[in-house]
Amino acid sequence: MEEFSIISFDGADISCYQWTNVADPIAVVQIAHGMGEHCGRYDEFASFLNKNGFIVVAEDHRGHGKTCGYENRGIVEGDSYNDTISDMIALTGYAQKKFKLPIVLVGHSYGSFLSQGYIERNGDALAGVILSGSAYMNTAQVAFGRLVAKVQNAIFGGKKPAKLIAKLSFGAYDKQFKDEKQPFAWLTRDKEVVKKYIADEFCGAAFDMSIAFQKSFFYGMKTVYRPDALGRIPKSLPVFIASGDKDPVGGNGALVTRLYEEYKSLSLTDLDIKLYPDARHEILNEVNKDEVYADFLAFITRVTAAPVEETK
Repeated sequence: MEEFSIISFDGADISCYQWTNVADPIAVVQIAHGMGEHCGRYDEFASFLNKNGFIVVAEDHRGHGKTCGYENRGIVEGDSYNDTISDMIALTGYAQKKFKLPIVLVGHSYGSFLSQGYIERNGDALAGVILSGSAYMNTAQVAFGRLVAKVQNAIFGGKKPAKLIAKLSFGAYDKQFKDEKQPFAWLTRDKEVVKKYIADEFCGAAFDMSIAFQKSFFYGMKTVYRPDALGRIPKSLPVFIASGDKDPVGGNGALVTRLYEEYKSLSLTDLDIKLYPDARHEILNEVNKDEVYADFLAFITRVTAAPVEETK
C-alpha cells in the first residue's frame, strides 16, 4: 500500500492510497470506505484484487483517517457529502490519467451512499459500481435525522460530536444483537474483526462524526432520490447491490431491495442484487467473505473485460 495525496477542488489535501502490485493490470478498482473508518481496513481486499489483476485506489474521506488527522477525527465543515463526492471524482481523474484503464467503483455503507450520488454526477467515467452495505435512504428515519441535525447545528454549532444521532443510529443497530453483549456486533459475525474495529482509534468506537457532517449527509440523501438526479445515472452502467440480510443499515434486506426496485424503475440495463443469508453490515469482513470476494471479483472481471470482436 502506497500513500499519496491529491488536492481537491477547494484546496483540501486528501490522503489517498494505491495498491499497484500487479504485473499486467486489467482495470482499476476505486474503493469508497464507510462512515467512521478508513482505507487501511481494506488492505486485505485490495491485496486480493491485486492478485487477480486489478490495481486499487482509495481515499480517506473528509473527517476520516489521515485526511483529517487524529485531533480532528469526525470534524468537517461545509457540505462534506457533496465535497467528498468531488474528492472521489478527483481520485477517479487521477487514476484515469495515471493508469489509463477502466475503473470500477466499490462503495461500502457511507461510501455506497456517496457512490449513489457519484453515479448521478460522474457515472460515465465508470465501467461499473458495487454498492455494499447500502440502502434506500429516502425514509422517515432519514428525514428525522435531518431535522435533528439541523436543530443541533443551530444550537451547538457544526463541530460538536453528533452524539444523539450516533445513539439513534449505531445504538439502534446494536439492539438487534443485544444478546451477544458485544458493542458493534451489527458490523459482522466475526468477533475478532469487531474487536479490532473497537480498538482502532480511527474507527467509530473512538469518536462520533460531527453535527455538520451528519447535517450534510442527511441533506445529501434528500437530493439523491430526486427524479432529475436519478435520471442522470447512465442507463447502461452495470450496478451490483450486495448486502447481508441481517444488516440493520439495510433494514435486514428491505431497504436494500427498495434501492434495487428504485434503480429497476429507471430501466438500468445491467442491474443485480444479492442478499447474503445471516450476514451483517460489513460483508467484506464477514465469516463468508470468501464468497463475497468471489462475487465482487466476478462482477469486476465481467464489466472490465475487453469486448470480443466478432469474426466474419
